[in-house]
Amino acid sequence: MRKYLNPLKIRNAIVWMLFVAVFFGFIGEFLESVWLLSLTIILLLIFIVVSFIFWRCPNCKRRLPLRYEKEIELSYAYVCPRCEKRFFDDGTME
Repeated sequence: MRKYLNPLKIRNAIVWMLFVAVFFGFIGEFLESVWLLSLTIILLLIFIVVSFIFWRCPNCKRRLPLRYEKEIELSYAYVCPRCEKRFFDDGTME
């Protein structure tokens, strides 16, 4: 088994960051707070940049699709649609 930087864990972390950004956006809009809206924009930009850099297959290094079928895939593994290698949530690959 080969170790790699785990895109699944990174993706889960930045999706939570996206939820926090949306929450700050709603609160900032409601309170008319410029600094909360600025924080929202910064978090959204971080989400986009990290998605483009780290949401790649550890084997073929090509970008993974932004959507994947959670019902089809196991919750602890993901199969790259291009090279068909399975990589796991613990940072290993078949």
